[in-house]
Amino acid sequence: MRHPTLGTFRLNEKGYPRLNSGKHRNKYVHRAVFEEIAGRPVRTGFNIHHMNGKHCFCPHQLLEIQKELHVASEPLRCPFTGEFMKPAEFERRYGIAPMRQSA
Repeated sequence: MRHPTLGTFRLNEKGYPRLNSGKHRNKYVHRAVFEEIAGRPVRTGFNIHHMNGKHCFCPHQLLEIQKELHVASEPLRCPFTGEFMKPAEFERRYGIAPMRQSA
């Protein structure tokens, strides 16, 4: 696949597009787009949050956010009901903190 300005990319095992050509080679597309728009690298201790899903690279849909807050902002799928909910709601409802797979 090809991004119109950044080069070609492939999806990794988790479905995130990673560039395999161009000046941002080996970077995730969302990070490269953010860095191009911001004119600087992503700050240490921060992630880029996709506000509209991992295949949306629109600059206005990307947000630089602290890693700790990023995890807390992501909805979780409840293993009991299948519904999506925030980690705080999961903990309030079930009395335990949700377990996350490490990235």
